[in-house]
Amino acid sequence: MNDLARIIGFDGQLIFDSLITALNILILFACLSYFLFTPVRSVLDKRKNKIKKELDDADEKLKLAEDMKQEYEKKLAEVKVEINNMLEEAKKNANILSNDIVEKAKAEAKVIVDRGHKEIELEKEKAIDELKKEVVNISTLVATKLIKKNINENDADLMFKETLDQIGDKTWQN
Repeated sequence: MNDLARIIGFDGQLIFDSLITALNILILFACLSYFLFTPVRSVLDKRKNKIKKELDDADEKLKLAEDMKQEYEKKLAEVKVEINNMLEEAKKNANILSNDIVEKAKAEAKVIVDRGHKEIELEKEKAIDELKKEVVNISTLVATKLIKKNINENDADLMFKETLDQIGDKTWQN
């Protein structure tokens, strides 16, 4: 055995140094584990939990956003339908209003035309009346001059009455 101890070189000092080194490594590992690995594991666990929580929050917000998107799309579709209904109603009202305006304009035009015809008839009647008056005045003047020259007063009255009877009421009523 001595030969084996010499080949490997195990002596008491080496074994003692190896045991001290192993004990130092164990003490160092325990200290590192207590002062370094435990806080690092704690920080890593906290970070892991924080990331997991943020992912869960992100998933929840994503679901909420999808729900809001669906609700928005539903409301948008309802608004589009309502807008189309309002446009159709406005078109109907515009057509009704335009038809009413056209009918009123036609009625007003008819009233204006009728009034124009009446005014024309009145003016025509006035012109005829004035013409008749002028004819009567001229006839009277001519008759007066003729009568003064040729006929006495009684004959003139008789002639005037006969002339009026011959002309008749029809002439005066047109």
